[in-house]
Amino acid sequence: MKPEEYSALDGTALAALVQRGEVSALELLDAAIERIEALNPILNAVVELDYDSAHAAAASTDRRLPLAGVPFLAKDMNIEVKGLHLTSSCRWLADMPVAAQDAPLALRWRSAGLTILGRTNTPEFAGEFVTEPTWRGATHNPWDLSRTPGGSSGGAAAAVASGMVPIAHATDSGGSIRVPAAACGLVGLKPSRGWVPVGPYHDELAGGLDCEHVLTRSVRDSALMLDLTCGPEPASRVPLRRPASPFLAALQAEPPSLRIGMALRAPGGILPSEDIGAAVEQAAALLEKAGHRISAFQYPATAARIAPAAALIWMSATAEEIDHLRQFVGRAPLPRELEALTWACIEMGERCNAIDYERARRALTAATRDMAEAFREIDVLILPSTALCAVPTGSIDGRTAKFTLEQWNEDSYRFAPYTELFNVTGQPAISLPLAQSREGLPIGVQLAGPLGEDAALLNMAAWFERELPWSGRLSKLRSRLLPASHV
Repeated sequence: MKPEEYSALDGTALAALVQRGEVSALELLDAAIERIEALNPILNAVVELDYDSAHAAAASTDRRLPLAGVPFLAKDMNIEVKGLHLTSSCRWLADMPVAAQDAPLALRWRSAGLTILGRTNTPEFAGEFVTEPTWRGATHNPWDLSRTPGGSSGGAAAAVASGMVPIAHATDSGGSIRVPAAACGLVGLKPSRGWVPVGPYHDELAGGLDCEHVLTRSVRDSALMLDLTCGPEPASRVPLRRPASPFLAALQAEPPSLRIGMALRAPGGILPSEDIGAAVEQAAALLEKAGHRISAFQYPATAARIAPAAALIWMSATAEEIDHLRQFVGRAPLPRELEALTWACIEMGERCNAIDYERARRALTAATRDMAEAFREIDVLILPSTALCAVPTGSIDGRTAKFTLEQWNEDSYRFAPYTELFNVTGQPAISLPLAQSREGLPIGVQLAGPLGEDAALLNMAAWFERELPWSGRLSKLRSRLLPASHV
C-alpha cells in the first residue's frame, strides 16, 4: 500500500481492508512509517518511535479485531505504554526508563487491534494551548508551518492531519483535544467525565479536569474508539456505565428536533474573529433550516468566573505530580530542567493551602451546578472551539525568562477561551472542522451536551459531517504535503 493511499483512509476503512485480507497489518505499518519518516523532520510531531515492537505487534494482529492493524500514536502524557518512555516533554524526566507494562487504557488500545508505533509531542506537562516544549522543540501545523497545531495534543493533531496515522491518543484538561482539532481541521471529542479511565495509579488527573480520548479525521473513528475504550477500571472514582447501545450506532439516525443554544461570546467575554463567528452562525443557520430551534445562550455568572479556580486546581496537580516523580528521578529538578510555566505551577502549589484548594473546588462545583440547570433549557450548545485560528509559533510564551503568568493567561485565553468550562462541568464537547478562514486555515465549531449524552452529540456531529463534509479539505492538505514524502 502506497503512503498516499494509506493516508487517504480513516481507521475504520483501513481496518476493513485488513479484515477482508486485502492488505496486511504489516503493509499498513510500512506505509505509516514511510509517511512518518518523510514528514516528521518537517512537522516534529512524533518524539519517540519503536518500530521493532510495532512490527512484532502487526505481524501477530488478529484480523477479526475492530481496528485490526491500524497504526496509532500515544501522546507523551499520562498513559504508560510498555516499551515506551513517559516524559511529559520534560528534560528532567529524560532518563526515566521505559514502561514495564501497559496502563489499562493502553491495553484497551491493543485489544482493539491498534498497532502502537510511538509517542507524539506535547508541551511540558501538557500545560499549554500550543506545542512548543523547550526540550523537544515546536511542532508545526501542517496547514501553515509558521503556526502552532494547538496544544497540548499538538503532536497528535499534526500527525493525524498530515496522514501519519488516522487516529492518535490525546488528552484534554482545558481544551487540549478540541483546540488542536480546531487548529488542524480534525474531529476532537472530549468525552464526558467518567467514560475513559486513567488508571492504574490515578483515579483522576488534573484534579478531575482531565479526559482521555483521541484525535481523528472522521466522526465514526472517534465514536468507535469511545466504544472500545469506555468503561471503568478499579481506580475509577466516578465511572459512567457503558451505554446499552454502541456510540457508533448513534451516528446513523437523523437527529431529532432539538433545542439549540448558540453563544459567540466566551464565558469570560471574549468574542471570536469574524471568520470564526461567521462559521458558527452558518452552522446554526443550517441547524435551524433542518428544523431545530435556535436561541441565544447566556452563561451563568458562575461559569464566567472559573478561570482562577480552574488554574489553581490544574497547576496544583502539576506541582504534586512533580513532587511525586522526585522519588523516581532520585532528585529535585534543576532550574534549567523545568520551563517557566512549570515553575509557576510549583509556586502555586506551595503557596496555596488546603482551604484555598477546597474553595476552588467549591467554585467549580457551583459552575457545574448552574450549567446543568442552564442545560435544562437546551439540548445542545453550539459555540466556537477557539477565538482565533492557529496562532503563529511563539505567540504564547510559557517557557522563557520573559514569562509572566498574567501575560500567559491573557495570550492563552485570547486564543482559546471556549473549552475549559466543559472540563470543569465534565460535559461532553466536540470540535468539528466545519469551515476555513479567508487565509485557508481550519475553523473548529464546538458542540456541547449534557453529562453522559455523548451519543447525542456524536449523532449531531455525524449529521454535520454529511452536510458539511471536510474530508476533501484534508485530502488536499495531504496532497500538498506529498512532494515532501518523496524528497
